[in-house]
Amino acid sequence: MKKRRIFISVILFICLVLGVSYPIIMNHLVVDEKPVKSDVIIVPEGQEYIRASKASEMLHEGYSRSDKIIISPMVDTNAEIYEEFGVEFEQIIPETEATSTYENAVHTLEIMEENGFDSAIVTSSDYHMLRTKMIYERVNRDYDFELTFVAAYQVVDGELVTWDEAGNELKEVAKKEFWKYWGYLLGLYHFIDV
Repeated sequence: MKKRRIFISVILFICLVLGVSYPIIMNHLVVDEKPVKSDVIIVPEGQEYIRASKASEMLHEGYSRSDKIIISPMVDTNAEIYEEFGVEFEQIIPETEATSTYENAVHTLEIMEENGFDSAIVTSSDYHMLRTKMIYERVNRDYDFELTFVAAYQVVDGELVTWDEAGNELKEVAKKEFWKYWGYLLGLYHFIDV
């Protein structure tokens, strides 16, 4: 009987924590710092048009001292999208191994070290930025690079909007970030591809 009460108490506590944390996490998904001139721009890709658009825009505005973008992972379809935005093949540093945001961070920061870079702008979809910032900062403990986190917003009817104003489909994608954020918070990326 006592074990059952403890079990029920633990379940209720977990439900309470998740219930209280849901609006907090969802209201803070967007991390958007002002871009600063850095050695390179990093894009943890999900083959999303808006990530390529934002990275290319910052590249053309001179925010990358090296005039390079690290794309992780780089696939054929990414190259075509970046080419549409006027990014030359020589301006891309491809990373081809990553299968998760954690691996994006591990591999791109290794590339930064190999190239002698000290700073980077990390850009991703607005709803993906809270988790992106958390994992990049964790992995960056081994390097101490200067990282700036800049969100790429959704385009709806020619206007830039946040994920929660971009329609139901994107809201469903963003809701998954709640669970992924908890997975990353608990370090599950060491065991499963989150």
